[in-house]
Formats: sequence, C-alpha cells, structure tokens
Amino acid sequence: MSHIRAGRLRQPPQLAQSGGVAAVMLDVMVALLPPLAMAVFFFGYRALVLTAISVLTCVLAERYTQRLLRRPDTTHDLSACVTGLMLAMCMPATAPYWAPVLGGLFAIVVVKQFYGGLGKNFMNPALAGRMMLTTFPYLMTHWTDALHHVPLLETTDAVAAATPMAYLHEGVLPPHRLSQLLAGQQAGSLGEVSAFMLLLGGGYLVLRKVISLRIPVSFLGTVAVLSLCTAPDVPPVRWMMVQLLSGGLLFGAIFMATDYTTTPITPRGQVLFGVGCGALTVLLRLYGSYPEGVGWAILTMNCCVWLLDRAGMPRRFGVKNFVVSRRGLEKLRQSLARIRFVRPRLHLVKADGSVPGEAHLDQVRTWGKALAVLAALVLLVGLGLSRLSAFTELDTARAELDAQQELLSQVMPQASIRSEVPYSSPYALSITAGYSREELVGYCVEVQSYGFGGVMTLVVGVDLNGQVTGVAVTDHNETGAIGSQAISEDYLEQYIGRSGTIRHSGTNAVDAVAGATDTCQAITVGVNRALAIVAKLGMEGEVDYVDGEV
Repeated sequence: MSHIRAGRLRQPPQLAQSGGVAAVMLDVMVALLPPLAMAVFFFGYRALVLTAISVLTCVLAERYTQRLLRRPDTTHDLSACVTGLMLAMCMPATAPYWAPVLGGLFAIVVVKQFYGGLGKNFMNPALAGRMMLTTFPYLMTHWTDALHHVPLLETTDAVAAATPMAYLHEGVLPPHRLSQLLAGQQAGSLGEVSAFMLLLGGGYLVLRKVISLRIPVSFLGTVAVLSLCTAPDVPPVRWMMVQLLSGGLLFGAIFMATDYTTTPITPRGQVLFGVGCGALTVLLRLYGSYPEGVGWAILTMNCCVWLLDRAGMPRRFGVKNFVVSRRGLEKLRQSLARIRFVRPRLHLVKADGSVPGEAHLDQVRTWGKALAVLAALVLLVGLGLSRLSAFTELDTARAELDAQQELLSQVMPQASIRSEVPYSSPYALSITAGYSREELVGYCVEVQSYGFGGVMTLVVGVDLNGQVTGVAVTDHNETGAIGSQAISEDYLEQYIGRSGTIRHSGTNAVDAVAGATDTCQAITVGVNRALAIVAKLGMEGEVDYVDGEV
C-alpha cells in the first residue's frame, strides 16, 4: 500500500483527471469557441477559413515532424489543435492564407518539437508563432473594423481601421464606448475583439478547474493599478478600463499566460509571473514603438519561469525562516576565512646573473618594429582622411543647408530662416521657430506617428494663428505605389490653412487616398499632434514651458 501511495504521489497532476491531456485540451477548445463564433460574426467566414488552415497546418506539422524524428504520434492529445486555434485567434481577418501556415510551422516544428515535444518547450508555441509573424511589417498592422466582412479571396488597405490600442498609444482615449469594447465592436485580431466572450471562456476554464485565478488576476490587477498610476490627462478609471478591454490583454491573460508548460507550478511563482507580465505589458504599451505589448511580455516571462519557481518554492514544514540564506552566508564566511594572502617575492636578478625576460628581448624588438610601422601607416591614413574631410566638409555643409532650406520652404514658405528654441515636448522630436528677417512667423514641429508600414516622421509648420503652413514627410516605410501618393506634395497641400482638430470625415475633413487609409490617418494624427503642441506655446514670441504634456 505504501508503494502504491508513493507511486500516486509521483504522478503528474493532469493524470488525476479522467481524460488526461486530451480532456484538458478539449476544455480549452470549448472555451475558445465563443470568441471564435463572435469573430466569424464580426469579420465573416474568412475568420473560419483562417482558423481551419491554422489548425490543419499545426496537426500535419506535428504528425510528420514526429515521424521524421522517430517519435510516437501524439496528435490525438489535441495539443496541436489548440496551438492552431490560438494562433488563428491572434491574427487579423485580413491576414493572407500563407500566414497561418508559416506561423503554425514555426510554432510546432521550431518551438515545440525541436525542444522535445509537449511539455518540454519553454515558450508558448502559438504566441511564439504570432510574434514571429509580427516581423512582417504589413501583416500585423492591417486591421479591419468590426461588422465589415472581409472577402474570402481579397484583402485591401481600403478597409483598414485603427484599433483602440492605436489611440491609446497616441495618449488619447478611443472613440469606442465601454459597451462596444465589451461586445467586440472594434478592430483587432480574431480573438481580442469580444471581451465578454473571452471572460465567458475564462469562466468555463475556471469552473472546470483547468486554470486557476492566480495568473489572470495578478496579470490584470497589475495592469489595472499601473494604468491608473500612468494615465495621461484623461479620466484615470476610464483609461484603466479601456486598457483592460483593448488589445490582446484578456486573451493573453486567460489563454496564453496560463499554459501549463511555460508557467510556474508553485502558487507564489504564478503570482510573480502574473505581476511580471502585467508590469512588462504596461511598460511596452507606454514606451514601446508597437502599440501592443502582451505577447512580448508573456514570452519574456516564459524565459524566467525557472527562476520564479525557485523564488516561489514553499518552505518545508518545521524549517525556520531564512535557513537557506543563513547557511549560504555561513559557507561564504568560511570560504573567506580560508583565504591567505602570500607576500610576493620579486627576484630582479637570477642566480646565473640573467634578468627575467632577457631571452625574449629579440622578440620584443621585432614586435616593436612591426608596431612602429603599423603606427606610421595609421598616422598617414588618418592625416589623409582628415585632409579629405576638410576638402569635402564645405560641400557637405552646403548640401545640408540646401536640404534644410528646401524643407523650410515646403513647411513654412513665408519664413527665411529657422532657429532652435530651448523648449521641448515629449510628443515632439524637435521644435524650431521660423523667422522672416527678425520677425517670428511660426513654429516647425517634428513629430512621429504610426503608419501602414511603420513609424513615419513629419515636419509640420504652424503659424502664430494656429494654422498649418505646410507638411513634409521626412522618413517613412510606406509602400512605393499607393503609399507614395499619400506622402506627395499634392496630397499634403490640403492640410495648409487648417487648424484645430483635422478629421477624415465630417467638418474640417481631409480627403484620404483610396487604398492608403492607414498612411493618410498617420499623417493626420501627426498634424493634429503638432497643432496641439503649438497651441501650448505663446503667441507673441514668448514660448511657455510645456510641462510634459500636450
């Protein structure tokens, strides 16, 4: 009997359940059905096709990889199906059909099977596949709005919409109501639109005792507290609620961060894991170049699971506090006590009358000659380069001056020179003043915004009446065809003379280039940001200090 009890104690916890791993995975799939159904309702049958391709790719990749590595077939445990389903839920409805294939192969073959299969991977396979797909600049930045059914064989930029995270990344609240975020009427990935369905699936997993509340509650609680503390000039409670209901936070906290293999097994370690995920998520959302930070936060904490399990190891019964620390300090003290300092003995002359190193003088002399020749060559090359730089320095300065003058003529034609001002804003790369002779004309503000292909840098000229005098795009990663039309001077001229808050519809609106909605919206966001910055400055040539906010 004692042998049987000992054997039972050594069994993994999932063996105590009736169906083993397959039953756990089936519960997870059932919990993911409500978000999947809502994704099909909001985005159409393309969401279902992407999910089917992702699941099929993961199952086939696991089966044939195990055959190649001569391992037993374990596709019946449904873990590959769960990986494919989660990966599909992390992608937008506009994703091409090769995206789930590439992400599924990376998740199963590289992240899971190369490390030994189920239970031996140190990162969440589905999340690793999703983050690998973010390296493609046009794949994870193209979102469609809810209730806009994407055609099965077509994806265009004309249907692109801004996600709530894009607004939060700019430091403003999105126009969505909390009820819309809860129901899922927002742009985003398939599995992050409906917060209510995610909570419903999470409640099912908790009732089935598949997951515990330690990681989700500590994860979401940390994000809530830090969001309240870091809220900009908006209502803090609403900012916190939007942060919780937007992006992939709920999906990551409920389904990704609770993976058995890649999370701590100790209760204290699980709480530390959730707190670390929440802190990293808020930091990445605030200071990262990408609006979302849940994925990178969870993957980073996956790499720290071994340390969290050691930190969260419970103390044995009857053992006093800090016993291990005291033992370690005692060993260190004993080791230091054994250290003996020996006085060095220096012999300048050996017994035979020779000096140490005398046999190596010829070798040192040879090295010295070689180093001298090398130093002479370096000196000659340096002198030559310095003379060449002196000859070309004037031409370089003239070229830079011409480029700056051309830029000034585009953003503020009425100004002749541009001068630095000792003021700055955290939302602007630089603020300079434009002068016509000795009279202040306006300000040139260099800002950045997030476009379809990545970060865009703009210089916006604003006169003393708060009107735009010109816009120039100095750096971008937009496509060469449609994107180039949105950054042309002909398109940018429609911003001249406008003030206040510029929109794409309604009053004070600008026309967007068909097929380049994200690019046009990024330019509008940058112009509005420059107008808001200049609105904080004095109008009579005196610049008021901007206290960290716009």
